[in-house]
Amino acid sequence: MNATKLFFCLAIISFIACTTEVISEYEPSGGYNNGYFSSSSDFSSSSYSSSSNYSSPSSYFSSSSYFSSSSRYSSPSSYFSSSSYFSSSSRYSSNSWSGSGNDATANTKSDAILVTVGNVSSHTITSSGEHWFKFVGTGDPVIFETTGNVVDTYMDIWNDSNYNNMASYNKVTSNDDGGEGYNALCSFTTTLGTTYYIKITVRSATSGIYTFVVKSPTSNLRANPIIVSVGNSSSHTIFSGGTHWFRFTGTGDRVFFETEGGAVNATINIYIEDNTSSYYSGNKVNFITVSGTTYYIKITGNSGTYTFNIRNGTGDGSSPYNAIEVANGYSSSYAITSSGEHWFIYYGTGNRVTFKTTGNVVDTYMDIWNGSNYNNMASYNKVTSNDDGGEGYNALCSITTTLGTNYWIKVTARNNTNGTYTFVVE
Repeated sequence: MNATKLFFCLAIISFIACTTEVISEYEPSGGYNNGYFSSSSDFSSSSYSSSSNYSSPSSYFSSSSYFSSSSRYSSPSSYFSSSSYFSSSSRYSSNSWSGSGNDATANTKSDAILVTVGNVSSHTITSSGEHWFKFVGTGDPVIFETTGNVVDTYMDIWNDSNYNNMASYNKVTSNDDGGEGYNALCSFTTTLGTTYYIKITVRSATSGIYTFVVKSPTSNLRANPIIVSVGNSSSHTIFSGGTHWFRFTGTGDRVFFETEGGAVNATINIYIEDNTSSYYSGNKVNFITVSGTTYYIKITGNSGTYTFNIRNGTGDGSSPYNAIEVANGYSSSYAITSSGEHWFIYYGTGNRVTFKTTGNVVDTYMDIWNGSNYNNMASYNKVTSNDDGGEGYNALCSITTTLGTNYWIKVTARNNTNGTYTFVVE
């Protein structure tokens, strides 16, 4: 019994000794600072804590711990901090997709950014850069434009059918300075469900920020008209009482504005610059345009779909619409019947001009109207008229023209005469 007690006491003494040795091993002089969890230990300041795994203020969760300012999850320099995976230099930072507070951009057509009507987004572009967008057609007219005063932008647009061969001849449209200043602007009626690819580049070695805008033309105001040019042939759906506005820049050539589509009885009114009264109107209109002048075209009609066509051309002289274009130095002979009439159109130069007939066969008569009374060619709206002011029974009219104004000249025969006469402009 005494031997058993002695053995038990020795065991207790041995355990206390071992425990004391372990404790002393983890103390600088009996603490935790120089032990297994000390600053030089596996869990030290270069690992999990500065001076202890769980100590305070240098605990496992302290400023230098695994979750500390230099750790993976700390704040402000945590995993989600400014130097973290989601930081300003990270994959999703402001320097990745948006850059300097701008909206997202795509540099290739395969990454084109989807936009819809109402898009207004700013983008930074270099002089050699290109940005791609895509738009799914709604079946309605849409305006794509850039705004801003820094970048000289250029716009190209393709659709699904020519996506794989984006050569210049396959474009839906393109534009350089159709918008305000050096901004690009393209507008056309989209096809429902068709995807359009829009590429923005820059010209004149410019770079900087531009804004890309997608919008619908305003139906009853000419503030946001559809931009059109010679060669336009676009279809539009209009409701009874509705109004469609278009904008055309004069080329100095004679231009025909026409609508077609049996369902719509369309009326065309054309305004010059900011004038609030239409200068030309009718179901079809043509005149010699002034180069660089802005014309606003208003189309109204009953419900249905119509096609708006714009073309160059001339006429055969059978009506005001088909008048033959003449200029200074013109001289050509025509055969006329006693009940016939011949029409000519002249572009005013700002100088005095003489229109006359020559020949000794026909007793000619001449009437002249200008653009302001083109829509009502009644006798009281004439600029002038003449019967025998020329040699013999020939007509002659001399007027001082207004630069850019169109003049319509009608030649008829009197006294039941017919035959050949010569029409001269000098």
